[in-house]
Amino acid sequence: MDRLLRAAGWCALAFLLVLGVVALLPRTVQDAVPDAVIGGAVLVLGALGARRVARRPR
Repeated sequence: MDRLLRAAGWCALAFLLVLGVVALLPRTVQDAVPDAVIGGAVLVLGALGARRVARRPR
């Protein structure tokens, strides 16, 4: 259960990080970036975070 919560936390952090970066971009760039690219970035960062949490300690 602890790993699941950590993975969800990493996904939420990735979501907020991507939204923060997009918010800092100029309005013309924000309009040019498709929503699918933003969603894809969130999924990739979330998957990397979940993978990091799911790995067993060495």
